[in-house]
Amino acid sequence: MKQTILLTLTIFVFTNTYSQQENINFQLSFGPTFSVPKISKLTDSNTYGNPQIKSSLNIGAFVLPSLHYSMNGNTSLDFGLGFYLDRFSIEEKNANVTREGNRNVSQIQTPINLNFHLGKKNAYLLGIGGCASFLLSAQEKGESRIDSSGFITDSETPTNDPLVNNSISQNYDYDIKNRYNSISFGVFLQLKKSVSFSDKTKGFLLLKVNQYLNALKNNDSESTIGSISFKNEKEPTSINLGIGIEL
Repeated sequence: MKQTILLTLTIFVFTNTYSQQENINFQLSFGPTFSVPKISKLTDSNTYGNPQIKSSLNIGAFVLPSLHYSMNGNTSLDFGLGFYLDRFSIEEKNANVTREGNRNVSQIQTPINLNFHLGKKNAYLLGIGGCASFLLSAQEKGESRIDSSGFITDSETPTNDPLVNNSISQNYDYDIKNRYNSISFGVFLQLKKSVSFSDKTKGFLLLKVNQYLNALKNNDSESTIGSISFKNEKEPTSINLGIGIEL
């Protein structure tokens, strides 16, 4: 939390110091984040039964204050410090155990990117950049089910009677912060479209694709829940849709 406060104060000082210069302006953008579905085959897991993690679409949110620096008529730089909440719908399968739930990962990000101005009146900005992420929390909450249909109940015969309840379920709520690196990095590609909300208020629409590079502690013995190891999980990808204003 102290790091978050320090970073917030830093960008506030930058904003007040440089926003009066003609080639620098302060921007504020916000909007939803969308997780990109992925399937991870956990080949190095210490469990049997073709374990995997399958993510599906879920919606989070972001708020990003940033500085926009115009280098010349065709290029510019963006530097920001913002809050991101990435949400993923998760299905984890390990042998006869299935977990279905939602994963919430909150972090502070410091993105920086180079923009190339395109189109009529340079209304489009194509940006390429990277970011550092500072993890705040990571939680997963949902339902865990155990399929007991293959359990041996006598000498050789599994339970196949349809009148027998072959599924045992319970709710879970895990702190999975130990499965993520406290500081990680990523790359992104973004597209901005300049718009005017009024004669005095300018802004933009934003589309951004983020690819995390080392957010997960893959091949780390501590990235476990109980006896289950989660090695070789694919790094997450997210898409931001946003609206921004120039202040």
